[in-house]
Parts: sequence; structure tokens; C-alpha cells
Amino acid sequence: MSHEVIRNRSIDDCHQLTIADLLLSWFDEHARDLPWRKDISATLRSFYSDRVSAFVDCLPFAERLNPRRDPYAVIVSELMLQQTQVSAVIAYYERFMERFPTIEKLADADETEVLKLWEGLGYYRRARFLSSLAKRVVENCDGIIPPNKKLLLSLPGIGQYTAGAILSFAYDLPEPAVDGNVIRVFSRLDAQPHVRGDAKAFRAVRNRVRALMTDDRAGDFNEAIMDLGATICTPSSPECSICPLHTLCQAYALNAVDMFPVRKDIEEKPIDRFSYVLIHRDNLVYVKRRAQGLLEGMYEFYSFPHPFGSEEEMSFRASLTGDWKTARYANCPFEHGRVREDVREYGDKKTLELEDEDPSDIGDLAEQMRVSFIGDKKAVYSHRIWEVSCWEVELLSDIEESSYISIDLSGEWVTIEELTELPFPAVLVPWRDAFIAQNHYPKNRL
Repeated sequence: MSHEVIRNRSIDDCHQLTIADLLLSWFDEHARDLPWRKDISATLRSFYSDRVSAFVDCLPFAERLNPRRDPYAVIVSELMLQQTQVSAVIAYYERFMERFPTIEKLADADETEVLKLWEGLGYYRRARFLSSLAKRVVENCDGIIPPNKKLLLSLPGIGQYTAGAILSFAYDLPEPAVDGNVIRVFSRLDAQPHVRGDAKAFRAVRNRVRALMTDDRAGDFNEAIMDLGATICTPSSPECSICPLHTLCQAYALNAVDMFPVRKDIEEKPIDRFSYVLIHRDNLVYVKRRAQGLLEGMYEFYSFPHPFGSEEEMSFRASLTGDWKTARYANCPFEHGRVREDVREYGDKKTLELEDEDPSDIGDLAEQMRVSFIGDKKAVYSHRIWEVSCWEVELLSDIEESSYISIDLSGEWVTIEELTELPFPAVLVPWRDAFIAQNHYPKNRL
């Protein structure tokens, strides 16, 4: 080996050690105080230490496995933090952990209750993943979140980053946890034109972090880089003058910090336009649970595939009643003016039916409802935009409660009290809550 190679390696080793030392020294003084960063209790440490041996076969550094934080707390916080700011997560995390303090408690819970606690946080697929993950861990892993990367990656909602976070944050194992903050820090530190979200950039930064990471304090090292990216090396207006790494930062030396990382071209999002209709009578409200796709598992009001403005009430009335008529013919619930027996058997006590009425008489329904325009709402999701018109319809007819027509066999009627327990998308929550506040006590029949 040449003297030049040896000299370069020594310089590189010194450079790597300097980055680690500077980061950890800064972290010791400036680490964010976050509720999920509490040291693991002695009881939990003993619990995990006694039971993890079954999951560490062939795991590098298994002999020094030392639980650092509660792995369950790490999983809950990391899934909540995906694409969501820390400030928005803290209150949700604290409520969630109060209700589900252990993974066993979460595994026993119904998915609807989990979604309700997640309501307003967005990206609800994460909540469904967390619910499924808890059940899987309890059933297959004796309630132990495994310190084994292969097993972690087999769990719902766990990818490379989250697996690295669990292994390093919870078990202090030297596994990189690379997210957008980390890519930004190293893009600037090395003046490399990494693109956030690009697989090539992810691999390059993972290798960079792995090379810098020391065997001890792996969790602190990963958290230090994330804190640096979140508080100092921010996307805009970074505070380079107080950055512990600014003397080593190539982008800073080039006066080109704002050029890194490279911004990904933003694709135009498709827009969905439709109407939501809050249909109610007395103490009952019509709701529907989304079965698949965006917001799967969440509840919503009746939806109508056309946006009607505040000046279009007559068109709204005509189109809504026409839509109900079409839906009834499609569902074919009637036979000779009466509800079919199979529909009777399908429905429960909240699938309300109208006896002795021909569906062709639905035009009268337009005169049996009070209609109000609530307003327009907009929801921006990761891959699409919703622009919706919101209407409220109160059914005024004096038909007995047992004689309602089922608007849509896939939906159901719930009481206002039951409505308070159902998870709704954030775009509908203020409207739903205002309706509950105004109608908390059943009104007299009109």
C-alpha cells in the first residue's frame, strides 16, 4: 500500500471522527426534548433484555444489544412523524399513548377507534398499518418489537428508514436512519446534488452515514443529524453560522447552501370536484365508511359527483333526488311496492326502509327536505386535491322512523351520539363538530 493511500485514509478517518464528535457534542447540549425520547424504564429494559434473544440470530452487534428507548414508543412516534411536523404530532402522540400505553392494548383495539384517535393527523393509512402491526407483533413475536431488520421490514408500514430508526433509537444498534432531513444535511455537507426522494440519493447517504457512525451511541448519532436538519440546516434560511459542522461543509465554503439539495420537479396534482351532503332527520345522520383508496376506513357524509354552488339550490335538489332515484333502481330493493325479503335480511336496525312506496314517487322527496348550503372546502393530499361543495339536508316528512328509505345499502344511519365516536377526514371534522354542537339534543319532530 502506498504512502499516499495511507495518508489519505488517515485524513479521511480523522475527518469522519471529527464529524461524529462535533455532532454528538452539539447533540448533548441541544437535543430536542420530545415525549418519545424518554429513556427506557428499568422494568421495560429488563423485559426486553430477557426476551429479545430469540430475534437476534445472525444480527451484527447482537452481543451488545442494549435497549435505549421503548421500541413501541419509537414505532408510534415514527409512524406519526411520517410527512408530518413534530409540532403537530406531540399532542396526538400523548393522547394515543395515554389510550394505548402498550402494544398489547393497541392490538386489542378496533381499527375504527385507532383511526378516531388519529383523526386530523392525516395520512390515515399509517394508523391502519400501526393497528395491523400491533396485532402481528403480539400474535407472532410475543409482543416484542424485534431488533432484527429482516423481521421489521416484514411488518406493515415499516420501510428502510423506520427499521433503521427502531434499531438505532430503541436498541442503539449502528443502523442508518435516513430521511429528508438527513439527505439535506449530507447534500450540503458534501456539496452533492442529491434529490430528495430519489433512490440513488438515499443509497448514497445511507452509505455515508454508515461509514461515519460509531459502534456506540448510534441512536444519538442518528437523532443528532435529524435534529440538525430540523432546527439549523433547514430547507430555507439555514442558520449556518451556528451549525456545528459549518467548518466542514462544502456547500457553505462555496457560498451555495441554497443550491443543495436539488429540488424535485413538482407534478401538478389532479383535482376532484364533488359535493358532500350531510343528511339527517331528528337524531339520525347518514354516514358511509370508505372501503378502499384514499382515506380508507374513515367515515364521511353522502357524496354526490357534482359540485353545486350556493346559487344552485334548485339544481342541487333536482340532481340529488334524481341521484337517489337512480340509486334505488340500481339497488333494486323493491318488489311490487314492498321491500324485498333479502334486503330486509341484509339490513340491520339502522338500514331504514320505506314500506308500501313505489320508488317512482321519489319526486315528492324534494318537497320533504330542508336544504342549506354550508360552503366550499378544499383538501390538499399528497397526490391529489379535493374541491368540494358542502350541503346540509334535513328530511322533514312525517314518515315513521321504521319507514325510512335506505339511500345507499353500503351506508348506515347513526345517532348523533354515535357520530361523535366515528373518525372523519380533516376536511369534514369542523363541519361535523359544528353540527354535533348544534344538534346535541334531539329535536322535536316537525
